[in-house]
Amino acid sequence: MIQSSDAKRGDRIRMSLGTRSLYPFVLSYFAGIDREKRAGLRVLDLPAGSGLLSAPLSAAGFDVTPVDLFPEYLEEGEKKYAGKGVVESFEEESDATLPAWLRTRLYGDATTDPERKGDLQPVAGDMESRLDFADDSFDMIACVEGIEHVIDRHKTLDEFRRMLAPGGSLVITTPNLLSLRARLAYAMAGQRAFKSYIDEHTSVWGRSEDGSRIYHGHAFLISYFQLRYSLHHCGFKIEKLMASNWSTTSVAMLPLTPLVALGTAMSQKRAKRKFARIKAKGEVGADVEPPYAEMRRHLLSPELLLNATMIIQARAV
Repeated sequence: MIQSSDAKRGDRIRMSLGTRSLYPFVLSYFAGIDREKRAGLRVLDLPAGSGLLSAPLSAAGFDVTPVDLFPEYLEEGEKKYAGKGVVESFEEESDATLPAWLRTRLYGDATTDPERKGDLQPVAGDMESRLDFADDSFDMIACVEGIEHVIDRHKTLDEFRRMLAPGGSLVITTPNLLSLRARLAYAMAGQRAFKSYIDEHTSVWGRSEDGSRIYHGHAFLISYFQLRYSLHHCGFKIEKLMASNWSTTSVAMLPLTPLVALGTAMSQKRAKRKFARIKAKGEVGADVEPPYAEMRRHLLSPELLLNATMIIQARAV
């Protein structure tokens, strides 16, 4: 299993409070992997977009394959930023700063800025179709802000599992529906935020020139509960929730945490009883542990209560 060391707690908190973009947090996971081990690690970046993640990972020594429904996005990104520094172009495009500790972990020191060579080769691929890669082709898959755009997430996750070597890591991100802010918005508006809306027109974010390909927006948002369920049934086990950008509204609502804890405990009671019954009948393996203690830890963690974006690292089992 691939491991990554965490940043110091103070570093993570400062980045969570001061950074709006989720990409530095995804990079922090990869940065925890020793530089001498990176060349042998095959990373699939899907959806790769303009190369916002692929470029810094490639410069950090990973063997990166960028895939996107619209490969022209990466072609445009490579043309626009070729010859610039990888960190410079990342910060320009993401509107986020890579802190010194993260740059040091990625590139060896806080001032190094490798040149973006413009040689990333985009691969056309649909997250909801079988991709042209053999089984066990990758050691790691990064799916950043992609799963909420697909109609059939199980089909996508099954394909990820097929392409991942056993024990490989999946880093997957999606808007967090269980932050304190999102819970308030759902209670009042039925949507995860007051500044966004799902409808059949404005939630189409793009189309191909011939109209055959639709880029669905946040039409298929999923919560921790749904993603956990899908990961389990598609051959993954959650290893950890990762730090991300905090919602300031959620931070201000922290005094409500005891109420959330009470609601969580109440909502688990019936599931715990049902789990005990089906285990007694042999419908669940005798060695299977109930998931509720881990779920409770996750649900009451800063990563779910405060993060605007949910970032999960899961292992292929």
